Amino acid sequence: MALQRLARSPLTARALAWHHRAQCLRAFASDSGKIKSGGFSFPAPRTLQQIVKLELLENEEPAEIQRIWENYHADKDDCIATTMSAVDFNAIKERARSAPFFVFPVYRQGGFFNMLCQFQDTCFLVTYLEAFKENPGLAPPCLTVSLFDNLVDKKQLGLIRADVVNMLDKAESEKLLSQLIASYSDKSLFQWVDKFNNRPNEFDFEAYRKELEQ
Repeated sequence: MALQRLARSPLTARALAWHHRAQCLRAFASDSGKIKSGGFSFPAPRTLQQIVKLELLENEEPAEIQRIWENYHADKDDCIATTMSAVDFNAIKERARSAPFFVFPVYRQGGFFNMLCQFQDTCFLVTYLEAFKENPGLAPPCLTVSLFDNLVDKKQLGLIRADVVNMLDKAESEKLLSQLIASYSDKSLFQWVDKFNNRPNEFDFEAYRKELEQ
């Protein structure tokens, strides 16, 4: 994989937000529980019941649920887990519906490359931006971030799980998940996401990247 040293290259927000928007919608069109395009399938998000015994979690207090959820995933190499308050969890979902696309830098070997994500229903789908630009239908899946709201009403707690599929290691995936959550939960950072989707002429990737690093 050739690193894209985009730190010194302009990112054309208009092209990404508008020209590729139709491609995004086609590439991530949902069918029968899988995210498909041209013979390529993203792995479908798992239901919470396939991961844990939901009836047992429902008997615990929120703090204990958080401990169980995070400890269960701590030693796994192919997934990451965290929790959020119901208020923050619902805010992320609401904002993601209004601004479903965004790009995130992943740093490696003195440079960085960009990942493209799209929110769909209860899941963020993440792929390599350059691969997507070359062929949306063949862009490899890299990360899926599933939002489980099963305990939001009863326990005021949202569960989040990121499955590492391809290209990224766990440390890079943890950083990307942190960026994603921050960009959709922090009001200041979300302004960049909103601009990328709805006002692309105002989007400045370098300014966003610098603010993200602060």
